[in-house]
Amino acid sequence: MGETLAKIFKTVEEKGGIPSRIKLASLTGLSKKDAEEAKDKPEIIEKFITVANQILGFNIDEYLR
Repeated sequence: MGETLAKIFKTVEEKGGIPSRIKLASLTGLSKKDAEEAKDKPEIIEKFITVANQILGFNIDEYLR
């Protein structure tokens, strides 16, 4: 299961609202549901974090611990 990917979606939605969550899904090509069901592969996590940081305008690393 994509626990880290789910955390990223949760963080983006909490900090940026639903429009930010939708933008994350659009830019990564994975919906929230698909991300929760996907495996947490390092390259996918890195992509999600990069996109989330761009959307929110700050580094989300501290929220993923």
